[in-house]
Amino acid sequence: MRRIAHEKGRYGELSISDTTELYGELGRFRILQFADGAVQGAIDLRDPSRVVLAYQRAIVGLMDAIRPHFTRAFVIGHGAGTIARHYGHMRIETAEINATVVEWSRAYFGCRQSDIAIGDGRELLCKTEPGSFDYIVVDAFTADGTPPHLSTLEFYSLARERLREGGTMLLNVIGRGKGDKRIASMLATLQAVFPYAAAVSVAGPGGEAGDNLILMAGPWETARVDMPQDCKRVAIEPGYVRRDRG
Repeated sequence: MRRIAHEKGRYGELSISDTTELYGELGRFRILQFADGAVQGAIDLRDPSRVVLAYQRAIVGLMDAIRPHFTRAFVIGHGAGTIARHYGHMRIETAEINATVVEWSRAYFGCRQSDIAIGDGRELLCKTEPGSFDYIVVDAFTADGTPPHLSTLEFYSLARERLREGGTMLLNVIGRGKGDKRIASMLATLQAVFPYAAAVSVAGPGGEAGDNLILMAGPWETARVDMPQDCKRVAIEPGYVRRDRG
């Protein structure tokens, strides 16, 4: 592995490396990592259009299954810009709190997306018009997981207001699933806001996605959507509803 960029800043440690092996697959890959070493973004340098990471394949697979002809989505957490690159013909608006992530996505991952706002995703979503989006995708992390203010009743209520009729919210989360009280509370909070919410497990080679779950929330019709390959709904025990503090 060859490191090509590294920075410790206000929002933690970032690094970009080139590697010839990723989760047991040989090739030429460029990866974005945070302080804990987890891969937050990746590109196949031989096939830049490919969606490399299993959880991102799950997200775009769900988006294609739920509403394949959507026109507008709001993404919190930019990473290497994979979702925007995959849906280059759609209107994808992205919120990213760390300007360096955006700069590096353009310099090292070939990101051409122009509709990226720097700032807190919740605050930026609040400034949009109600009923604007087919999808709201949350793929934002701190060292402790999903930022707390992006996992409360008030935030999910805001998201539902910003979705069009039939719109869906998708969240990439890290956790154990069964026995994980934080994930249980996030799902319970989504269920308090949306008609339907469920957890989806993501399978990946080499243990890639062992801790990834996708939480999806939307209309009742979402319950009938066929799962993408290597994904399945999983049961999560009841949790408590999370509220904003203060």
